[in-house]
Amino acid sequence: MKFDELARLFLDSDDFSGTVRQNESLSKHTTMNVGGNAKLFLEPENEDSLIFAIKLLKSDLCPVKSLFILGGGSNVVISDKGLDFVLSTRKLNSIKTESTNFTNGNELEISAGAVWGSVISFCRKNNLSGFEAFTGLSGTVGGAIFMNASCFGLSASDNLISVRYLDLKDFQIHEYTKKESDWSYKKSPFQTILPFIILSAKFTVTSGFDAEFSEKCIASRKEKGHFLAPSSGSAFKNDSENGIVAGKVIDECGLKGFSVGGAQIASWHGNFIINPERKATASDIKKLSDEVKKIVFEKKGIRLENEILFIGEDF
Repeated sequence: MKFDELARLFLDSDDFSGTVRQNESLSKHTTMNVGGNAKLFLEPENEDSLIFAIKLLKSDLCPVKSLFILGGGSNVVISDKGLDFVLSTRKLNSIKTESTNFTNGNELEISAGAVWGSVISFCRKNNLSGFEAFTGLSGTVGGAIFMNASCFGLSASDNLISVRYLDLKDFQIHEYTKKESDWSYKKSPFQTILPFIILSAKFTVTSGFDAEFSEKCIASRKEKGHFLAPSSGSAFKNDSENGIVAGKVIDECGLKGFSVGGAQIASWHGNFIINPERKATASDIKKLSDEVKKIVFEKKGIRLENEILFIGEDF
């Protein structure tokens, strides 16, 4: 079956509700503003439509078996050649709370496609505390769980109770209950139990939104230049066990402002790769990343690990 025929199946189906686009530019869906086209781009309106789409894309009707699940696009660089199938979770964005039995406690259930700005706004409105450190964090809840996002002393796993996910092998929904031993800095069990799609998660929150701390977090992000140019956030992981701060090491190697093509190490922060004039390609970013790792190893004997995920056949 050809791509246009497959797209028509979704458009004509009563079982799928959502966006269906062909040759969709993925640069519009990533914070780095790079990436080629998706031959077929789907954005389901609900879980039933998502599951229907997955089953169809995994069936014999589908011309190619590769499928990429896209959340907020904040931690990925997608190949200039694009991808065959992209399924966005952004419309799966509900946030709801219910009281639990423990004192002053609440349980927050959040769909994978909810962005952190919406979560913070919900918590502020409902006077709930627990996520203030993620004020200004880009990306979605599902992506943060997958990466175990961490900032200002908070990791996504800290308040986590459980995760609902769709197993792509049996198309069944399963629930994972958090085990502390499964999680560490920027590591989650979902980086190893492929293939799956995170659908939603439950978190513990408490009463009393800390507006002052929330404002301090967003002010710190602004001061560090998080919003000055398109980027994917921190390009390299810190190594806290060995006291290695990636941005500091890169700075000490004299690499601030270093560029390859349209991609550049930010002049104000060593751990940001930016697309300052929106002319960078994914290839530029990958080459710059590789060169930085090479120079840091030569000068410092330190092997930096990418935090950015490079997606596509070019990489």
